[in-house]
This record gives sequence, structure tokens and C-alpha cells, in this order.
Amino acid sequence: MTSDRPPRAGEGTFAALRLPAFAILMTVQLVNAIAVWAHVVSVQWMLTARDESATVVALAPAAMALPFLVLALPAGALVGFVSRERLQAAGMFASAVAAGAGALLSAFGTDSAVLLLATVLVVGAALAVVGVAWQSLLPDLVVRGLLPSATVVDGAVYNAARALGPLLAGLGLALSGPTATFLGVSALFALAGSVFLVTEMRQPGRRGARRPIIPEIVQGLRFARYSPWTRRLLARMVMFGLPASALWALISLVVHDRLGLGARGFGVILAVVGTGAVVATFVLPPLRRRLSVPVFAAWGSFAYAVTLAVLGLGTDPVLVGATLLLGGVAWVGVQSTWMMLAHQALPAWVRPRVIALLLFLFQGTQAIGSLGWGLVADAIGLSGSLLAATALMLLSIAILLYAGLGTSVGIEPDPAEIDEAWHRQLEVEHRGELLIRYEYTVDPALSEEFLAAIEPLRLSRLRLGARDWSLRQHPECPGCLVETYRVSSREDWWQQESVRLTVPEQRLRTAVRDLVTHLRGPVAVPVTHPDPSSPDVGPAGP
Repeated sequence: MTSDRPPRAGEGTFAALRLPAFAILMTVQLVNAIAVWAHVVSVQWMLTARDESATVVALAPAAMALPFLVLALPAGALVGFVSRERLQAAGMFASAVAAGAGALLSAFGTDSAVLLLATVLVVGAALAVVGVAWQSLLPDLVVRGLLPSATVVDGAVYNAARALGPLLAGLGLALSGPTATFLGVSALFALAGSVFLVTEMRQPGRRGARRPIIPEIVQGLRFARYSPWTRRLLARMVMFGLPASALWALISLVVHDRLGLGARGFGVILAVVGTGAVVATFVLPPLRRRLSVPVFAAWGSFAYAVTLAVLGLGTDPVLVGATLLLGGVAWVGVQSTWMMLAHQALPAWVRPRVIALLLFLFQGTQAIGSLGWGLVADAIGLSGSLLAATALMLLSIAILLYAGLGTSVGIEPDPAEIDEAWHRQLEVEHRGELLIRYEYTVDPALSEEFLAAIEPLRLSRLRLGARDWSLRQHPECPGCLVETYRVSSREDWWQQESVRLTVPEQRLRTAVRDLVTHLRGPVAVPVTHPDPSSPDVGPAGP
């Protein structure tokens, strides 16, 4: 599969909802997401109504996104051996406590900006854990053929919450006041958490062998570093996310200062954005199937750029609202594309960690972008900051169309068969670090082809967990080359050559073997002291 044209979802956009377990838990995610947005929008509007600075107002969406920078990667490692249902229940109950604290702060008149933002931080931290755990659980709830449908439905539900949550907050603040609104939000969080807790009690979630969290995080980062396609995917997400965050950071100021609307109007305006996101679920799949991914994402980014420009210049609520509907369509279209590609292309062993990295970068751009656009608005004005975001979005489109995404060939999730020659090497009893060695005899006429073929293999070894890879001339054989790399343990080597090995990764090994006249290896040598360095003769690289 290449990233240029994703596979078709032949069973329909909403086919995944035919699975009862997925449908029930997806409904719970909707309730939780509605509560998240109702809480954040309530805090953001309360700060706006007090005439706080643009920077302080923008801290509300930033405070929700900031915990992802701290918790997304550890959560991506935790979901490998902790019940994902229990993690989500714990996060939702923590959010219920935070919303309850907001009600108490409002009731006793102690709802300062700092304390209100602290409740958003807690909700954001819970959302980081819930989001990573849910994305990890998603491929286990549906078969691979239904993953595109499940991803689209997941995006639709999350963005429907962007419509319903702000609308609920706006109506609650206008009709019942902040105390009752926060209490209602707390009840929604508690309801969602209870369903996941009951699910865990009836059917305990999958648990794996407990492993140290830091090495698990590092392995996910190493995979991304040595996977060119994954790096491009992450870069494209950041390039879209930074200018896109201006809308969420400054929209309350546009509604209050430029359009002259109150809390109810603010809820309606945000509901329009969310409605556009839901509409995207129905109108975008046919377009996604007809267009390449770069072109589809470029059109979505252009529509979002138009939305930012109108938000920066428009003063008519009807015009701004209509454009925000388009912005909602563009938002879910572009963001769901990145997540769909990650679910479809990444191997199961690393998928939770890379998706955690995607969420880390996505929410990181929201946090940093929200704070940055608030500072820019204080410096050059509301219109100037939104037009600057428009220009940055147009620049990201040009880069996307010029550079594309490259190919995902080599990292698809099809497992490979275990190499028996490698399997015999597991008899080594050394429990520490191992040096893995291959010796290749190469026909001089094929040396350039061999060096070209071994460069992708180098990246493969490194992203699967190898370290200190090198290719050297054999000191006693002029036509022989020696490949060496280190693995942290026999167990880690087993993981690299079984659980982590996919058919495309295996093809890279076969391509190298087909170009040699003789192959010796793999040979596993216990490492008892640092390996003396020597110059590489193969492709340059880390």
C-alpha cells in the first residue's frame, strides 16, 4: 500500500457500527467527548466574559492540550500491558472530579482564572490517557477491513461532540449558570466512566507482560526516526495543526468582540463548526477515494485557510457561521486522514506508541499554537493574527503538494514467518547485550546495487530496535562485507525477528540476500566490552 491512495472501505462508511461492542463503546466516547468540550468551552467563555486578555483566554484550549505533551507517550507504552478499559474509566472519573471542582469554585465565588484553568488541565490529562487507550483498543474491536469505517465513525463522533458540547455549554451558562453547567458535565463524565468500569468487570481487558515504560517510549521514537514515511506523516500533522489552532484559540474573542454575541451565541457558533465536522462524515469519503492523499489534504487545508481568513475579516454572524461550517468539514477531513493512514500502515507492535506520538504532536500543536496565537493577537490584533495563520496554512499546502508523503511500503502490518536460521541462534544463553553479525560475499559488479539495497535494510534494523549498525570491509576478505549491530538482549532480538517483523520488512532482507554469492549469519556474540569503532564502508547514516 502507498500513502497516495488509501484502500477502499468496501463495506460502507458506517459498517463498523454493526458490531455491538464497537457501537456501545463509541456511544460512551461520544458522551465523554461532549462533556470534555462542554467543560472547556464553559471555562473559555467565563474568561472571555470577564474581559481577560487574549493570552489568558487562549490558555483554556492550551490547558486541555498541554497534558498530552507529558502523558501521551507514557500512555502509549502503558496500553501494551495495562487494561485499556480500566485506564479509560479512571480518566473519565478524574474528569468528573475536575468538573465537580469547577461547580464548587463557581458556587463559592472562588473561580479565579488560575483555578478554572487547573480544572481544564485535569480534564486534558484524562483525555490524553483516554484518547491513547481508545485508539489502541480500536483495532481490536473491529477487523482490519473495517478500520477505515471505524476511523471515520470515530472522527465523526469526536467532532459531533464539538457541536453538541459547546451548544450544551452555551445553553447551560445562559439558562442555568456555571454551577449547574459544571455539575451536569460532571454527571456525564461519571456516566461514561461507569460504562467502561462495568465493561472491565464483565470482561477484563487484555494485559501483557509488564515492561519498563521508558524503553517502550524510546522504541516508539526510534521507529518514527528511522521510518521516513512516519516522519513525513508527523511533519504534515504539525504543519496543519499549528495554523489550524488559531481558530480554537481565538474564536471566543471573535464572537465576543467582533460579532457581539453572548454565551448562547458562542455555543451556537461552535456547534456550527462541530456540525461541519459531522457533515464531513457523509460528504468526504467519496472524495477521499477519488483523490490522492496529498491532493485531498491540500484541498481540506485550503478550505480551512479560507475559514481563517473570513474569521479574521468578517463581521457578519451569518457569513462567519457559514464559513465555520466549511471549516468543520475541512478540520475532520484532514485530521482523520492522518489517523486513518497510521491505523492502516503501522504494524500492531508499534501502532499504540506511534499513535500516541501522533496525539502528542497534534495536541502539542494545539497547546503551543493556542498560546502562540494568543500572544500574537495581543501584539498585532485579532485580525492580524488570524491572517498570519491563513498565510502559514497556505505555506503548508505548498510544501505538502511539493514534497508529498512518500510511500508506506515497508511498514505495512502483515506479519512475516520466522527465519529458522535465526531461530537456532536463540540457543545463546547470554542474557545481556548481543552483537549480531552477518558476512556477505558480493560480486564486484553488483556492489553498487548491494549498497543501495542494504540502506533500506539498515533503516529496518534500526526501527525494529537495533543499535550501532555498521557495514565494514572484512579485514581478510577483499570481496566480503560485514554487517553488525547490537541488540539489548536475547528477548529483544526475538521481538525484532518475530513479533515486530512484517512481510515488507522481510522483503528488504530478501533483496539483500539475492545480491550476494555467499551469506554467513546471523551470528550472535555476547558483548562484554565496547566494540572498537571502525569506519563504515556502506551508506552513510546514524
